[in-house]
Amino acid sequence: MKRFLQMVFFALLAVMAVAAVVLVFPAFHKYNTIKNRQLEANKELKKQTNECLLLRKKLNNIENNTTEIEKIAREKFNYCKNGETVYKFNSKEAEKDSPPPQ
Repeated sequence: MKRFLQMVFFALLAVMAVAAVVLVFPAFHKYNTIKNRQLEANKELKKQTNECLLLRKKLNNIENNTTEIEKIAREKFNYCKNGETVYKFNSKEAEKDSPPPQ
């Protein structure tokens, strides 16, 4: 009888261990997945925050620095001061696309 009770006890213990593994493993896997997503989101947040700081610094520089405004006007909009001569050169890529001179 004692031997039978020991076998029943170990069988119940084994069933409980298997049940614990079956119940805990999916939760553990889900926890690791969420933790990895959180780490990736934190990396992306840090990257976006740094980019935002750089853009704010650039915007502040543009708003408060007249030479920066002139630089942008010259580069992007081809503006120049009175009396200046502007030379515009074609890039090599534009030369490849255009037909050869005859």
